[in-house]
Amino acid sequence: MDQTKENAGDPNIVVLSNKSSSQEILLGKELHLAVPVSGNGNTNGHAVSALIPALGFGMAWGIKSAVFSNGVARLNDLTKEAMLQAIKDQDLRFLSDDSNKTILSEKKFSKECIRCCVKETRQMVLIEEMLGFFLTANDETRKNVNSLIKEAISSTIKLDDDKLVIELLEFLQTDKKIKTLTDTAELNEDAVFHATVQQRSDTLTKILKWAQNYKTKKFTHKNKTYNGSLVGPKANHSAMIFAAKRNDYERVKILFKYGYRLEQKDNMTDPLKKIELFKAVASPAYIVASLENLNEVSADFFCPIKKCFEFACEANFRKSTIPEYKREYAEIENRCEDYAISLLEQCEDLREVETFIQTRNSGNKDSNYILAILDSRMKFVAHERFQYVMLKKFGIGETEIEDDFDAYTNALWIDMPMFSRILHVFKQIPCYFLLFLYPFFYPCIFPSKGNNTMAPWFCKEWRVPLNRAIYTAFSYCIFISLILCYVYEPPVPYIYWVDGLLAIFITSYSLRDIGTAFFLWRLEGPKPNKSRFKKRYFTFWNNYNILTNFFFFVGLIIRMLEYVLDDPIVNIAAVEAAGRIFWGIAFTLAILKSIKTGIVSKHFGPIILSIRVMLKDVFMFIITFLVIMLAFSCGVSYMFNYLSNGSGSSTGGIFTYFGWVLLQPFRGNPGYDEVTDLPYDTACLTTLTADESEINIKSINKCRMETMYSSGCIEDRIESMLMQNLSKLSKSDMASCMMVQRLGADTIKTAVVPMWIFYQFLVSVVLLRILIVMMTITYRKIYDNLDTQWKYARLYLAIQFFDSESLLPPPFTYLTLVMYLIRWVVNMRTKQLGREKSGRKSERKCKPLDMEYRNLIFAFIDNVKPCPKKDKMKGNE
Repeated sequence: MDQTKENAGDPNIVVLSNKSSSQEILLGKELHLAVPVSGNGNTNGHAVSALIPALGFGMAWGIKSAVFSNGVARLNDLTKEAMLQAIKDQDLRFLSDDSNKTILSEKKFSKECIRCCVKETRQMVLIEEMLGFFLTANDETRKNVNSLIKEAISSTIKLDDDKLVIELLEFLQTDKKIKTLTDTAELNEDAVFHATVQQRSDTLTKILKWAQNYKTKKFTHKNKTYNGSLVGPKANHSAMIFAAKRNDYERVKILFKYGYRLEQKDNMTDPLKKIELFKAVASPAYIVASLENLNEVSADFFCPIKKCFEFACEANFRKSTIPEYKREYAEIENRCEDYAISLLEQCEDLREVETFIQTRNSGNKDSNYILAILDSRMKFVAHERFQYVMLKKFGIGETEIEDDFDAYTNALWIDMPMFSRILHVFKQIPCYFLLFLYPFFYPCIFPSKGNNTMAPWFCKEWRVPLNRAIYTAFSYCIFISLILCYVYEPPVPYIYWVDGLLAIFITSYSLRDIGTAFFLWRLEGPKPNKSRFKKRYFTFWNNYNILTNFFFFVGLIIRMLEYVLDDPIVNIAAVEAAGRIFWGIAFTLAILKSIKTGIVSKHFGPIILSIRVMLKDVFMFIITFLVIMLAFSCGVSYMFNYLSNGSGSSTGGIFTYFGWVLLQPFRGNPGYDEVTDLPYDTACLTTLTADESEINIKSINKCRMETMYSSGCIEDRIESMLMQNLSKLSKSDMASCMMVQRLGADTIKTAVVPMWIFYQFLVSVVLLRILIVMMTITYRKIYDNLDTQWKYARLYLAIQFFDSESLLPPPFTYLTLVMYLIRWVVNMRTKQLGREKSGRKSERKCKPLDMEYRNLIFAFIDNVKPCPKKDKMKGNE
C-alpha cells in the first residue's frame, strides 16, 4: 500500500482507482512493469507493445470489479489509444481478440484505424489485414466496409505514394469478398475523384492508365480468349465535374484524355445538381480541353469565344429567370466573359485583333464582334482594343472589300474636327440621292471573284458603314418633315402626296424591322434557340419600333378607309377621329425616337440610358399606385353612394379624384358635392341667362342642387298641414322628404377624412419618395459603370450598319428587296446547274482567313490557360 501511494504521485505511472472502495490499483505492480505515459497522451511504443500481450486485451486480472465499477470510460479511451499505437508499431495481434470488436465496430474509430494504418505503416500487407478483419468481424463492421475502403483510398492518395495506390486498387479488384460487397468500378472512380480533389496529376494519370489497362487486358476461360472492351465516354462523373467547376485545367485535360465527358441534361430536376453541372460544362477549362482534343483542320473545330459567349448568355438568362441562384449564375457569366477578354489581350497588333474578333470576315454573319454586341457582352465590347477596331471599321476609311479604292482620309470620325465632319456629311448628300441607281451598280458594290470592274466613287461610298448611318439619318429627317407637314394640314392637292410618301416610309421601316428579325433568326442556325432569339430581338428599342409601327399601320388603314368611304351619305366622323388618335400617338412616338441618336454623345448618352432603365422603375411604381388607388377608391365610393340613395353617381368622380392625386399631391379631402354629378336648378339657370349672351362659368356653381326633396312627399305634407289648419311647415316635417340621406352624412365624413389622409400620406409621401430613391439608385448604377455602358450602347446602335447587305433606308428599301429576289433566283439556278454537273457534294475547304483565325486561337489558348479557383481555406492560410 505504501508503494501504491508512492507511485501514485508519479506522473509516469498509470493508476486506476476505485472511488467506492478507495482502492488504488497499480498496473505496473501487478504486471511487474511500469508504463510510462507522456504528458500529451501518446504512449511510448515499446512499453505499450509489451503491455498488450500481458493484458491480452481480455482484461483477465483479479481486480475486474474495481476497474469496471466506475473506470470503464477511461479504460476504453486507453484501449483506443493503445490500439492506434499498436497499429503504428505494426502489431495487429489485437484484431484476433473478440473483446475488441465492439470498439472497432464504431464507424468513426474504425476510419481512424484505417487512416492510421495507411499513414503510419505504408505497408499493403497490414492494410489488407485491417480491411480483411472488418470484412469478417461482425455485421456492424461489415456495414462500414464501403466507407472504410474509400477512406483507405483517400488516405493512400494523400500520401502521394503512387505504388501504394496501385497496389490497393489491385487488391480491391482481386479480393473476392470485397467484390461481393462493393462495386469495384465505383471504387476506381472514387480513387479518380480523390486524386482530382488532391490535385495529384501524376497519381491521377497512373490511376487512369491502370484502369484502362485493366479493362482492356485479355483473360482466358475454358480454352476461350476474351478481350475486355473499352467503354464509351464517361459522362458527368464527379471527378470531371469537380475539376471543371473549379476551372482546374490540368486535371480536366487528363480526365478528358481518358474519356471523361460532360453533357447537359435538361430533364434534371435537382436545381443544385443542375447548377453544378452547368458550371462545369461552361468552365473555360473544359472548353479549352475539348478544343485541344481537335486540331486546326478538324471539321469539328469550334470557336471557344463563341462557346464562352453562348454559356454567358445562357447564364444571364437563367440568372433572370431563377433569382434564387442569381449569384451562382452571375459568377458563371463573369468567368466566361473574363476568359474571352484574357484571350483578346493576347493580341499584339491590329491585324491579330481584327482576326480575333473577325471583322475581316465580311461574309460571316456570326462573327465574334456581332455576337459580342448582340449578346450584351459589355465588358468585352468596352475593351479598348475592341473599341478601336470597331471604330476603325465604322470609320470613313474602312471598307469591307479590299480593292484599289483609297479613302481620302484615314482619320477616324471621333478624331475629325467639327468642320471636317460637316463637310463629310454634305458630301454624302448626292450619294444619298443616287441610291436609286443601286440595282444598276449592284455588281460594283459586291464584285465577284475575277471581276475587276472599276466601281464609281459613289458605290464605294455606299460600302462605308458610317455613310450608311448618314443615309439612314437623312431618311429619318425626311420622315419627320413629312409628319410636321401632316400636322400643319396641307391643302387637298398636296395632302395626297404626303399620304403616299408617309405610306412608303411606314412600310419601309416595318420591312427593316422584319429584316432585323430575319437576320437574327438566321444566326441561330439549324437548331435555333428561341429564348436567345427573343432576348436578342425583343430589346427596348425593337419593342419601341414594333409599337410605333402598330399605331402607324392602324392609322394608315383607317386613312385608306376614309378615301374609300368618302361619301356624303355615309357618316365617317368616328372613323376619322379614330385615325387621328392612332396617328397622333404614332407621330409622338416617331419624334421621340429621334432622341436615340443622343446615345453616341458621351454627355447625353448616360441620360438616355438612365431614362430607358428608369422606365422599369416607373412601371413597377404605377402598378403599386393603381392597387392602392383601387383599394381606397372602392372604399370611399361605397360610403358616398349611401348619400346618393344607392344610385352610384359618385363612383366615377371618386376614381378620377383619387387618380389625380399622383400629379396633384396634397389636395383637400373630397366632399360629396365635388365628386358627385349633382343636378342644377332650372329656375336659377333661367335667372342667370336672362338678357345675357355669356355667363361666368364659376357663377353657375351656385345653381347646383346639393340637397333634393321628393315633390310627392312634400305634397302629402302640405295636404296634411291644410287638414290640420296649419299655415307653416316645420323643418322636421320636411326631413323625411329628403332624397339625400343626410342622417348618416356626418358619420360617413368622419370615416372618409382619415382614409383620405392616410391615402395622401401613402401616395404623396411614401410612394413618390420611393420612386425618387429607385431612380437615384438606377442612375447611380449607370454612372458607376458609365464608360462601359456608353461604349456598348454606342456600338449597339452602329452594328446595324456593318452589314452591307442590309436593307437600304426609306424610300429606297424596295430596291433592295428587288435585288434580293433577283439574286435568289440566280443562286437557285446556279445550284441546280451545279447538281446536274456533279452528282456529289464538294468538300468544304477552309478559307485562309479561317485557318489564320484557328491558328491564332490555338496560340492564344497555349499562352492563357484557365486557372483553378483558389480554395477559401488555402487562401486564409
